[in-house]
Amino acid sequence: MFACSSVMMSAMLHSHKTIFFDWNKTLSHSQFWEHLEDPDHPNSREGAVISNFLFNENRELLNPWMRGEMSTDDVLIKISEKTGISFQFIRQELEHSCRNMRLVADEIVDLIQKVRSAGIQCVIATDNMDTFRTYTIPHMRLDDIFDDFLISCELGVLKFDIDKGHKRIPFFDTYLSEHNLNYSDVVLLDDCTDDGFYHAMGFQIVQIRQPADLIACLLQ
Repeated sequence: MFACSSVMMSAMLHSHKTIFFDWNKTLSHSQFWEHLEDPDHPNSREGAVISNFLFNENRELLNPWMRGEMSTDDVLIKISEKTGISFQFIRQELEHSCRNMRLVADEIVDLIQKVRSAGIQCVIATDNMDTFRTYTIPHMRLDDIFDDFLISCELGVLKFDIDKGHKRIPFFDTYLSEHNLNYSDVVLLDDCTDDGFYHAMGFQIVQIRQPADLIACLLQ
């Protein structure tokens, strides 16, 4: 993890060729089926059952889903079979939540555009499901804001699936190779940190704890 003042962070970020942005809890705090959490929503009970099944009782489904080992339909069929809630309802409400995700702050778009105008690539690097490419990117028009997307379900690995024996981080390998970059040329903004392996390879992580941290990083 890299910790410093906002001025130092900004200077450090702008010395790199590519900035990788985590999605969940960094760029966005939006959640699956989030709208069903409203107690006044007519289907709030179903939302609570779905969320409890997936995020509490069966969290072991999440990583295979994010690695692309299971599709969205695979997971939703399991939820439907075990809870008795209609598959079509679960899918429809998931799609709604994915299409209506939001960035943590309105000014993020302009700040990223300024960074890109300085010649720095801005890439979303996310442990995420096939829903991200199918619904979130097109509806939010994220391809107009970011240069590229690294999504775990398409790469088959999570960001912190590391190969210590060969000193590799498979999630980022192809992108770095295709763009002729080294780990020292890039930086990751993420709410999570690793056990020091990334830092030992010269790959810096700036931990984002709240939206103000992200904004401070991007200000020039």
